[in-house]
Amino acid sequence: MTTEMEYEAKSLLTKEEYEQLQHVLGKKQPITQRNEYFDTQAFHLKDKTAALRIRTKEGKAVLTLKQQTDEGMVETHQKLEETDQALLLSGTLPEGAVKIAIESLLPNTCVFYPYGQLTTHRITYPYKDGLLCLDHSEYNHREDYEIEYEGTSMIQAVEVLTELLHQQQITCKPAANKVARFFSTSPHFTDSN
Repeated sequence: MTTEMEYEAKSLLTKEEYEQLQHVLGKKQPITQRNEYFDTQAFHLKDKTAALRIRTKEGKAVLTLKQQTDEGMVETHQKLEETDQALLLSGTLPEGAVKIAIESLLPNTCVFYPYGQLTTHRITYPYKDGLLCLDHSEYNHREDYEIEYEGTSMIQAVEVLTELLHQQQITCKPAANKVARFFSTSPHFTDSN
């Protein structure tokens, strides 16, 4: 289990801009990761600006609780075994750090429901003391492209991403995070949730 602070700046891209950046940064094979999102029926986590997901990548599954703070995103991770995944798919949180973190957010016992999947094909590049990610995501019969830069602080992340986009003559198009984009297009979610 780990807890970490994530400082991430991002921008949506057109497919052409995505391909332009691949050409500039170097063509690489993407790694595919599948995210399955969970919340309560009343979207209690969303109301607390938090999100719960299982990410499966290269045959390994990790349960993550993401919580928005003023400085960035706090992530609590825990590895999942198949029995843990089955437990969560039945609505119950498996024991561990993520359950402890959720219990501090939601003091009453809650049942969690799977709301769907978002698949991302990610290419990463070490870049200026951080990590640059080019993402092609597919969810709810949609797809989009984005660039993310994970830096050492929010100020540094924004500066580095802004500079790179300016150099490439790409207009910055602020992006909501993937979970927000996923839920905003989900048939299970409406503005009243």
